[in-house]
Amino acid sequence: MSDVERETAIQRFRDQVRILVSTDAGGEGRNLQFCRRIVNFDLPWNPMKVEQRIGRVHRLGQERDVFVHNYSARDTLEAHVLQILQAKLDMFALVVGELDMVLGHYPEAPALEETIFKLWTASEDDKEVERGFRRLGEELEIARERYEHVRDLDRQIFEALREALK
Repeated sequence: MSDVERETAIQRFRDQVRILVSTDAGGEGRNLQFCRRIVNFDLPWNPMKVEQRIGRVHRLGQERDVFVHNYSARDTLEAHVLQILQAKLDMFALVVGELDMVLGHYPEAPALEETIFKLWTASEDDKEVERGFRRLGEELEIARERYEHVRDLDRQIFEALREALK
């Protein structure tokens, strides 16, 4: 779609149509806070992209609860990614920016997508895939715990400085 067509589709969605099916391109830089429900049926491998999608709807000024539904087919790459994001890391509970900090603490962080792709393509069978994703989830969980520890230390330091400056 051209920019004009995209804008027309968003306007129709706002005023007339109840459902908008969109690629990632449809959400970039768009304000969709008139919505309140997101259905992800094509989860990207990078959790920051999921967060960006949610951020189109769950923006400053949103007055209603936002509901996010993430779907994946069983025993697929997306199912493994979703399991890591939800069960292992509780990534969706982190606020914008924190997720980036966690992934920044991920060892050998060229890109999470690259790591996932290599794990998926290099595995010889389903058991190896499961072991690989379990290991990846554990590494990311450790990264999240490190981030939270540093965040707590920062909070303590700033609180002590604030008290000292009173």
